[in-house]
Amino acid sequence: MRKLIRGLAAFFLTTVLVSGHASYAWADVARGPGFRNGVPISQNDSQTETEDQESTETEEAETALANAGIDIGKEAEVNGEDGVVDEATKAAQEALKANFPRLQTTVMVGDSNWSQPFVNDAWITNNGEGFHGMSTFLTNIVGNVLYRTYTSSTGWSPWAINGQQTTNYANDVNVEAVQMRFSGYVNNQFDLYYTAQLEDGTTMDWAKNGTTTGTMGTGHYITGLRMAFYAKNSAFPYPTEKPLISAVPDGMQQIDGALRYINGDGTPFTGWAWQGNERYYFVDSAPVTGWQYIDGYKYYFDETGRMLSDLEPVIGAKGPFLISINKEMNTMTIFAKDGNNGFIIPVKSFLTSTGPDTPLGTFKTPAKYRWRDMNHGIFTQYATRIWKGFLIHSILYSSPNPMTLDSSTYNYLSIAQSAGCVRLLSGDAKWVYDHCPIGTTVTIYNSPVPGPYERPAIEQIIPDSQTWDPTDPNVGR
Repeated sequence: MRKLIRGLAAFFLTTVLVSGHASYAWADVARGPGFRNGVPISQNDSQTETEDQESTETEEAETALANAGIDIGKEAEVNGEDGVVDEATKAAQEALKANFPRLQTTVMVGDSNWSQPFVNDAWITNNGEGFHGMSTFLTNIVGNVLYRTYTSSTGWSPWAINGQQTTNYANDVNVEAVQMRFSGYVNNQFDLYYTAQLEDGTTMDWAKNGTTTGTMGTGHYITGLRMAFYAKNSAFPYPTEKPLISAVPDGMQQIDGALRYINGDGTPFTGWAWQGNERYYFVDSAPVTGWQYIDGYKYYFDETGRMLSDLEPVIGAKGPFLISINKEMNTMTIFAKDGNNGFIIPVKSFLTSTGPDTPLGTFKTPAKYRWRDMNHGIFTQYATRIWKGFLIHSILYSSPNPMTLDSSTYNYLSIAQSAGCVRLLSGDAKWVYDHCPIGTTVTIYNSPVPGPYERPAIEQIIPDSQTWDPTDPNVGR
């Protein structure tokens, strides 16, 4: 069976198999989108299912896949070229679309041990004690869940995504505050709410879409966390007025007509900040603007302080460029050169699908193809060869015609694995094809950090009946 099919089948099974109950489960190794938004099938299969409903769900999922003709145990090696998607796989994918988000969280309970999984709106607890890290999986829907934790001694952890771990604190350092948000299609469909309970019994009001719940600068800490999702912009029936207890209002706010960021403990803030999925950088509580060197990169911020993640309107697309591909996070970043400083200007980033056979290293592109017959009559557009049989190319088509798209390869980009090539949306593949000439340097590496920008996401899925890629500028609307 082709690797694309196997990746989708694994994703389908993950949505039901993760309901197994097991202590200290699945957060012992940080896992990100490179692991198909969930844990490996082999690890899931080793779980002991303790409830009849869980066993029934597993059997139903396996039966559904079997009835669809999907065998998750076989795959073909095709030397870096992509395989095919059959009608049975499409049926399994359609079943996925019908489901709501599934959020599953584990927390570090001490001594590097992790709790049993808590699903959706269950209270996440540690027997009345604090916790020292968290990991949340999002399944059953296209998109990302991002989250981070705060302690007064360390500040905010880096954002974690789709099953990664936040910073793991020592036993005597308890999480005091949490932020969570969706991105991509799930964010366009649902608002994410979350609330915290403190060790003194105080239950906070609900925070929403990246704002803070918990406490800051009070000496208290979180012993319980609960989350819920509601249809976008629908009425939320619970209180939202006071999600945080802090010495002063925390976060981005207008002060005397100017944007400022104040820590909840009253101290000035320097660092990255988010308003929803918009990103800013503050120095002594004031936002920076224009060109800025931060963390080894050169970023651009507009007059409001918002970081721009597509710099083509600012610097153009003349190049030369460097193509950087994070295989683990399925993210491609295009870099421009900053004089003698090298390629440190992130121009834009693209979501990709890679696979286990995608090679690591540094390469020079040797060839391009407007259309490419990949394997058994499956075609791709805008192909740029990386090395040997491995290419950067579009999602899949049944003929060299932009109206013959396989829609599943659009909706499940980054979730479905390729057979080794680097797959992009057609519009993104065309950008590389048009602006990165033969001889462009390509670096492929693994890292849990997507890159200088956050990991992109599919913003809107397309119906199975749609046979064209909405990002392809050559297709008339």
